[in-house]
Amino acid sequence: MRSWEVTTSATYSAQAVMSELVLQMGASAFGETLLTRLNHLLPAGSFSLYRVWRDQSPVLLMSHSLQPLDVTRRCFAAYRNKLYLEDRSFDEVRARHEDASCLLMHIRADEFKNPEHREQIYVRNHVRERLSVAQSTSDGSVLSLNIYAHDGHSSYTDRHLGRFESVAHVLFAGAQRHLALIGAPVQSRQLCAADADLDRLFLSGLDKGLTTREIDVCACLLQGMTYDGIARQLDLSRATVITYRNRAFARLGINFKSQLFAQRARYQDSQP
Repeated sequence: MRSWEVTTSATYSAQAVMSELVLQMGASAFGETLLTRLNHLLPAGSFSLYRVWRDQSPVLLMSHSLQPLDVTRRCFAAYRNKLYLEDRSFDEVRARHEDASCLLMHIRADEFKNPEHREQIYVRNHVRERLSVAQSTSDGSVLSLNIYAHDGHSSYTDRHLGRFESVAHVLFAGAQRHLALIGAPVQSRQLCAADADLDRLFLSGLDKGLTTREIDVCACLLQGMTYDGIARQLDLSRATVITYRNRAFARLGINFKSQLFAQRARYQDSQP
């Protein structure tokens, strides 16, 4: 994996991409325009914009694909279920939490140390490489815009990386501006709250007699929160959180968090 700061200015071809992108901000064609214009500079089959935290599940803010089959949401669902917990690719960005600069990253599928990550996101969905521009934000999260090369695309060269660097700042800012124009909550945890509500709905629908507090704790676990984080959010002691967790797991007939994630994944797959 390679990472570096944005340092170069936009070239003429990059400026053409940016001009077209600005015209589509707030419009339904923004995602397709981003990829179509970017393909004049480098291979780009799909993209995603998501926010990741240390203490809860990541949130997908936007994605689009030019591939015959759009796998962006399927990839993110696998990432969100548990793979993000072992993803170290954003550690360098997190370490720069006091620095507002953007960091660029290039990573190939075979460079992910977690074999499940490689298989479930890259190999299974015919994705080969990722380019990212990411930034640590004031709420402790990392916001990352990711461009993906798929099977059939050429590998990214140094020339491609230089071209990506020349447009990275504008792509990143433009995507955030687009979300603001369409009313999406980029700078808050509203989307995470909405995800937690869906998890509560899933847990209630299991019809296992879970109490309100047990549902709250399990919903927080599904958001990737630690016991200490749950205790702070629910104003409980850590020991009480663990007690609720144990009671809920007993009712559900499970022993591990991974089994809870697996139940939710099956539920999501069953939804139309």
